[in-house]
Parts: sequence; C-alpha cells; structure tokens
Amino acid sequence: MVAHSEDGAASSAPRGTRYYDGRNAVAHEATLRWSDAFLSILPIGDETAELAVWPRERLTVSEPDPDGQVVMSCKGQPGRLMTDARTLPQQMAARRMRGRHYLGWTAVGVATLAIGVALVVGLPSVGAALVPRSAEARLGDMVETLVVGRHRVCSGADGQHALEQLEARLAQAAKIDEPVRLVVIDSKIVNAVTLPGGRVIIMRGLLDHVNNADQLAGVMAHETGHIARRDPLVSLFRRAGIRAVGATLGFNVGLADASSLAGQLVGLSYSREMERLADANGVAYLQASGLRSDGLAAFFASMEKSADKKSGGTSSSVLEFFSDHPRTVDREKLNRGSSLGDSALTPSQWAAVRAMCGKP
Repeated sequence: MVAHSEDGAASSAPRGTRYYDGRNAVAHEATLRWSDAFLSILPIGDETAELAVWPRERLTVSEPDPDGQVVMSCKGQPGRLMTDARTLPQQMAARRMRGRHYLGWTAVGVATLAIGVALVVGLPSVGAALVPRSAEARLGDMVETLVVGRHRVCSGADGQHALEQLEARLAQAAKIDEPVRLVVIDSKIVNAVTLPGGRVIIMRGLLDHVNNADQLAGVMAHETGHIARRDPLVSLFRRAGIRAVGATLGFNVGLADASSLAGQLVGLSYSREMERLADANGVAYLQASGLRSDGLAAFFASMEKSADKKSGGTSSSVLEFFSDHPRTVDREKLNRGSSLGDSALTPSQWAAVRAMCGKP
C-alpha cells in the first residue's frame, strides 16, 4: 500500500487508504497524489485513472482516531476518504495541528460554560447555543459520513437542484445564514433526519410515500424548523451529556466516538415541544416563502391512514416513522395551513426529484 508525496513520488503508508465515492458503501483501495493545488485519489494498480480530484483549499480533515486514522472530505463533494494521518503532507498536518491548538483553547472555555449550563443548570438548549458553528459543522460532517456511508446516495442533478432551491427558500424564511446540505439516500424508511451543522438526510421511502411535492415541502419545512433551533445538538446534549459536549468541541472525536454519537443521533426522539414548534414554524416558513402550507397536515393524514390500515398490516417503514415521532391527529389539526400560495415544485422538478433514486 502506498501514498504519494508532494512531487508525486510514492511514499510508504502505514495503513491502507480507503475511498468511499458517496454512491454506495463499497470501499476503494487507493493511493494519494498531492500537488500544490489538488489531491488526486487513484485506484490501486492503475495510476493513470482517477477516482476523484479534490482542491486542497476545500479539504477538511478530522482529528485522528486512536489508531491514527483520519477522515477527509471535500466541501461540495459526496465522497469520503480514510487514511493514516502520517500520509498527510507536512502542510496539511501543520494546518490540522494549528486548528487543533486553536480549538483546544476555545473548547476549554466554551466547554466549561456549556457543561455548567447544560448539565448543572439543566438547560441543554442554552448549552448548545454556546457551541461554535464550526465545531458543530465538524461533528455533523463526521456523523454524515457514517450515516450516509451505509446507503447509496441518490443522484440526479435536476432533482438535487430543485430540492436545494426549495430548501434555500425555507432557510431564508427561517433566517438560517449557513447553506443547508441536503442528501437523498436509498433507504425504504419513510423519514428525513436532521443532523448537526445544518444537514438533512431525505430517505427514498419518504419520496415514495408522499403524494405530491407540497407534502415533501411540508416535511422539509418541519426539518428546517429543527435546524433553526439547533434541535439535533440540543437533543444530543440532553442524551449524551458531557461526552456530547466534549466530542462536539474537539475532545475524543475519533471514529469510535463519532460512530456512537451517529447512532444516537439517528435514534433521537425530539420532545413534544420541539416537534410542536418545528410543525408550527415549518408552516410559517412555507407561508413566508409564498408557498401553499397545507402539505404537512396532508402528510400526517397519509401516515395515520397507512398506520391504521386493517388489511395487509402496517409496513415496517411506517412503524419506524412513528417510533421517533409523536403519533397524534392533533398535529394534523394544529397545522392544517392553507392551500393559498405556489406549489413547492413544478411538475418537471417533482418528476426529477422522484427519479433520483431510480423511480420515475
């Protein structure tokens, strides 16, 4: 197994380098070639081919795990790379060390405040608000790598663009400054998951279940409500306590810790108050965006109908939705919204979204 130095010459790699392209969970054994501006990821045995080319200025590097492995990603690209920290060029290692030194001092002060408020005073929402956005984004990136890596990422430029345009309108209404990252994965579960750092994972089961784009927009608006209030981080603090604070702020963010936190994030259930506010705010975001706002209630009604079917039993995907969402008709009644406003997507955009996971 080899990596490549700045001038393209091969150098020894203590452990294997594995590249995940973001489309499936298959790991590609790879070598690395660094230049002044780019990182080239090459398949083993064929150095004339390229699995990916990443601009160095857009690279992010995690802290090493106990075995010295780091996770690398490129902003705007779906792939992830795992390699030994000792394969990094000196400039990359130095940049990572400077970042760690800065975050270490920042984390000491912020963690003290966050732990005191979140765990002693008992207000995890206030503790979460003290966490820097950059630290939250780093945790979200690691969690996304682990969650999405298990599934095929559904592609389609037109569908992805339509979803991102819709989410941008909702985020603007919610006064969210940072871009929201959207990923669609090939999972049968009828759900969408919000991760720290403004990330939403939409599952194929949700696209298959909703009857139209306005129902999907209702769910996306609900998830935007969770992002605006940083609910994933608040819930993680409430569940994991000091370990979540430490991991978020730069302590013990190895793959084992991130994997554990990822599992907790996927299985988190928000409080009824969090869900109520996300519902109400979601409807408000739709209305502020000039969109019809009755899709969320229609989605709840369709889920209730699916769960209450007498014949054929209830699908496991529907049951999994209700395992982490309050099942109550009150949510439908309280969030009926209005049919006034534009449809969330045009027919062609909706068709492109539906086709992302291979279903026209």
